[in-house]
Amino acid sequence: MDDQNDRRHRKHRSRLESEARTVRPSTVKLPERPPHGEATIFEFFLERFPRVSRTVWLERFATGKVWATETLIDDQTPYRPLLEVHYRREVEREPPVREDFRIVWSDRDLMVVDKPPHLPVIPGGRWVRGCLLHLLLEATGNDRIAPLHRLDRLTSGLVLLSLDPATRPHFARLFQPRPMVEKDYTAVCELRRDPPPERFTLAHHIARSETEYWRQVVRPGLPPNAKCEVEVVALENELVLVRVRPLTGRKHQIRVQLAHAGLPILGDPLYGTNPSHDPEDLSQRLWLDAHRLAVNDFPCPDGAESLTAEWISSRPSDEFFRRAAR
Repeated sequence: MDDQNDRRHRKHRSRLESEARTVRPSTVKLPERPPHGEATIFEFFLERFPRVSRTVWLERFATGKVWATETLIDDQTPYRPLLEVHYRREVEREPPVREDFRIVWSDRDLMVVDKPPHLPVIPGGRWVRGCLLHLLLEATGNDRIAPLHRLDRLTSGLVLLSLDPATRPHFARLFQPRPMVEKDYTAVCELRRDPPPERFTLAHHIARSETEYWRQVVRPGLPPNAKCEVEVVALENELVLVRVRPLTGRKHQIRVQLAHAGLPILGDPLYGTNPSHDPEDLSQRLWLDAHRLAVNDFPCPDGAESLTAEWISSRPSDEFFRRAAR
């Protein structure tokens, strides 16, 4: 019987390792306090992923598709604050994605990719293999690639990725805690209030909605934790082209702050004026582009020459605005 269990365990580990070479697991870090008093990790997953049925989660927990660092867990495992739990996303069918990404620069440690809209950076929701990381793995054979920051699925533009786990913590300092990389975005916004000044700063406290975990909200009266500088580039027919430089890195920050200021980004299904969005339709887009990344004299590991570089996306601001206005 012990031999049979051992064979099952080896078979299970072999399957996980095989899957890891093709589809990376997703990870969720359990909050310090259970959001709704959940007693088990299983209960947390039911609350955190309401679109996945209880029956499906039971099957995944029972077959080892949810685990914590070399340890399989089951549906009775007690909730443990701050535990990192890994799981494998499974969907019957993934919506289409655009695959016309472009590698614009790379060295032994880093890679810069210009990604199109309608392409997630990492697996999420209904997308597992349809993401930039999986496409890069197929294109390069490097299964150690990891993003140093994120772009939303509907956002286009530049993404900086790490190629080597050994130097990844060093280059992660580019973004934390005080960013040492300049990030400029261009956005086409709908004008819902009076025309804004030529330059202004947005500072808000942003937090996850208590009722809709996928949405961020502005909480008035709390100290700002999200800040960005905005410059108006053009204004025409109730559309405004702005250049945005985020000074912090909150989730959905630019989208939330511009919408709160009466400048929702054109085509934004979550924070804009038209909430409808068909993930099967690749013809419509969110008009937000991660336009520029710049690094100035950042020390490289092992005494190598410091990194100074600037990268620009393939979408010129004036052309971006003209296309959006059609």
